Amino acid sequence: MRDADRLIEQQYTMLLRRDVARLPELYAADAEYAMPGVTVRPAELPALLRTWTGAFPDLRVDPLGAVRTAGGAAVEQRLTGTHTGVLHTPFGTVAPTGRSVSWEVVDVVRVRRGRIAAWRSYFDWGQLIALLGLQVAGLSRAPQPEPLSLSA
Repeated sequence: MRDADRLIEQQYTMLLRRDVARLPELYAADAEYAMPGVTVRPAELPALLRTWTGAFPDLRVDPLGAVRTAGGAAVEQRLTGTHTGVLHTPFGTVAPTGRSVSWEVVDVVRVRRGRIAAWRSYFDWGQLIALLGLQVAGLSRAPQPEPLSLSA
């Protein structure tokens, strides 16, 4: 098994087992883990991921596909969970809603010398916030223009 496949599988397994304390061992010393609005070093990663497993204690990861490159991989998956704990976001904290939600995430992972050099997790905060039934204060949907009529 290639390094990227092995490391990605190890990280997902550790996350799903809620055994995130050893995650930094998978990373190079100068690596970064990033998601929209948050970037952390490996030592900070366990605390960040505990916020997700705390907010969604039944969190599940369902793989949808992957693309492998010489230096890593991009993995698409669907995350599913019930929001029963506090979710800490770059916009503030979200009290438990009790909603079961499912959202898509793409992880782009680069590997160097048998360690994770960079892990970028891409997802749409707006989609997740909407699935939780929340609205962001101060934002509203702009009125849509009337469709054009081509008849005379």
